[in-house]
Amino acid sequence: MPTVASAAPALRAQTKQAQLIEMLVKPSGASMVQMMALTGWQAHTVRGALSGALRKRLGLDVQGQVEEGVRVYRIHSRAGTVEAARS
Repeated sequence: MPTVASAAPALRAQTKQAQLIEMLVKPSGASMVQMMALTGWQAHTVRGALSGALRKRLGLDVQGQVEEGVRVYRIHSRAGTVEAARS
């Protein structure tokens, strides 16, 4: 008999997605270049992960703003949301 999956997908430790989340929850956030260097992905793949996996699937509030000519992305979320995504 199949088991019922939880509403929020669990995030495995040390995956590229988990590493992205760790970067984005820091107050300094992360630029596209930093995220590309961390993951080895091209820019369109990083943007897809931000939009699809983090925003839509995990429900995280990923926001970007331009600082000194560079767009910096951060996760602004309700308490517990990021912790739930990490577990």
